Amino acid sequence: MINSDMPFIRALVRNVMDNADTEWTVQGFGFLRTYFGPPENRKQFRLNLWDSTYTVPNVSTIHDHPWSFTSLIVAGELVNQRYTIWVPTQGDLLVGDPSHSYTTIRTGVGGGIEKSEPLHCKLLRQRAELYMPGNLYSQKAHEIHETKFKDGSVTLNERVGDTERARVFWPYGTPWVDAMPRPATAVEVDRAVQASVERWFQ
Repeated sequence: MINSDMPFIRALVRNVMDNADTEWTVQGFGFLRTYFGPPENRKQFRLNLWDSTYTVPNVSTIHDHPWSFTSLIVAGELVNQRYTIWVPTQGDLLVGDPSHSYTTIRTGVGGGIEKSEPLHCKLLRQRAELYMPGNLYSQKAHEIHETKFKDGSVTLNERVGDTERARVFWPYGTPWVDAMPRPATAVEVDRAVQASVERWFQ
């Protein structure tokens, strides 16, 4: 369970961010991420360093997860936007065009679309959730959402379970744009860490 003792967590996070041996990947939604945890579950915790510099242009940001999680906002500010899905069944009439297409992907480096033919649906936006440092929120794997953030924000996620598959959603009538992760360069990490520290850790 995530410890919400903020002085302890901030010190832990700064140690991870300042450690030259920390391995980071760039995720196309606009963040750097690194994992840590006990030997039996080395990806139990994920540290996200949010930075729009690393957002893939026109990336499809709405998705669910292979795992449930609890997230602690360590620094900065973000909005978690959840959606509910309506998919027509036999006999239903879809009034107007669907709002989004969706499919299933295999997550992580080297993943990608597993089903070539997308499905279609309407996504209904729920009340936006604003979170500040010290706030916690939880989300089940099947819940659909996207994250909006201020640059330099840092979140710490505790993950539960992992199927390595998730759904991705994008506006109907447009192409899906992959947020495929890749290894981060030392220059990218240094720039993102410095910008976050200067904005939120002074």
